[in-house]
Amino acid sequence: MSRIDLDSIFKYSHATHVRQDADPSELLDSGIGFAQLGSVGKDRVRLVAERLAAVDEQQSRPVHNRAARTLDEALDTAFENGWQPAELVHVTLQCAGGDGAAIMGEAIGSHAARSSAERLAPDSWRDQLSELHVEYAGGTTADRLERWRSYNRRSSAQSWYTLLLVLGCSTWLLPLEKLLPPPARWTSQSAATGPGQATDSKMLGRIRGLLAKAESTQFPAEAEALSAKAQDLMTRYAIDSALLDAGNPRSLIDDVVTRRIMVSNPYSKAKLLLLHCVCHANGARTLWKKKYLLASVIGMPVDLDLCELLYTSLLVQSARALDEVADSPTARTRSFRNAFLIAYAHRIGERLTEARDRATASATRQHGSALVPILAERTDAVDRAFAARHPATRTIRFSSNNAAGSYAGRAAAERADLTGGRERIDKSDLAS
Repeated sequence: MSRIDLDSIFKYSHATHVRQDADPSELLDSGIGFAQLGSVGKDRVRLVAERLAAVDEQQSRPVHNRAARTLDEALDTAFENGWQPAELVHVTLQCAGGDGAAIMGEAIGSHAARSSAERLAPDSWRDQLSELHVEYAGGTTADRLERWRSYNRRSSAQSWYTLLLVLGCSTWLLPLEKLLPPPARWTSQSAATGPGQATDSKMLGRIRGLLAKAESTQFPAEAEALSAKAQDLMTRYAIDSALLDAGNPRSLIDDVVTRRIMVSNPYSKAKLLLLHCVCHANGARTLWKKKYLLASVIGMPVDLDLCELLYTSLLVQSARALDEVADSPTARTRSFRNAFLIAYAHRIGERLTEARDRATASATRQHGSALVPILAERTDAVDRAFAARHPATRTIRFSSNNAAGSYAGRAAAERADLTGGRERIDKSDLAS
């Protein structure tokens, strides 16, 4: 079962109670149906969970096994429909909290074992499993759920409630764009690095190191200098890559790739704006999937690598800057923090664009007028690829009504100096 049928959903959504004579299997179906309704069905999910918790052990074993099979089938369907492991955990966290994410992690571990993911999955897929600390050895999903129930220290009713929320979420996921080969298409060749991933790891390592230092330092002047080096190196690296690609006989539009980035609550929309501003300044486009708090970024591989690095760093820096100014009750309100992050993102976007324009002008003087049409062709290829893949989109509007928060956010963005007034730096400065 991958979804409860629509007639059942209609029936469950209009039910005022759960039948007293319902058997455990019927209770499971009704609980999943209520969970698929989202927040409006949670009270009924809790009622079903209490009923399932009251079922004696002999009757509960078959329904536990059926719940595990349902979760396995849901994962099979989701992965074939374009979902990836980290994204499933991300969306489950929104629907069912930390306990639900733990259940999903166990189910993903079971799937990884039976699909030979450690040997056959693409690099990016296996990287996600590693970051999620997935254990390949652990038995079936039913075995893993049994262990989870034994050590999570929740009541039986609470455990069932969380499991039903996970099942409701995972059985009602819409398909996503396939960015990696799904498990059914894995071969020994699919584990090799996929297209668009062959980036200079040494250069990315240098940039990542500079940004990490900028995030961790307690001295604003040092953070500015480190960010200056990173931004300059990123811009020059992207331009050098564009010059190298100029001799590629392939159509540029074939080189445009899509990746998805998970955006977390709270203030997910303001964080999305920061991602958009970073991408816009670096020749990439963004698409928001609000329901799942997922953002698709579309662009050239090297640009997306750099966008992800810079976005992550600026997100950390924005949180730290917000904590530094939130020293009064007013500054801790939701409206202040939302306005702060929106203003911060807007000003960061302006400064990134200014820095890129200056770096491009400097590179044009170095490489000649041929650079301008090369960069224009890349921008055009990204725009055409975006339009072809996502023909029906609408623009998102951002607004805030807290002037103090907006002022503080813009001021923080000014302090987050991205260029330090220098467009060229010595490579020797990067040795450390």
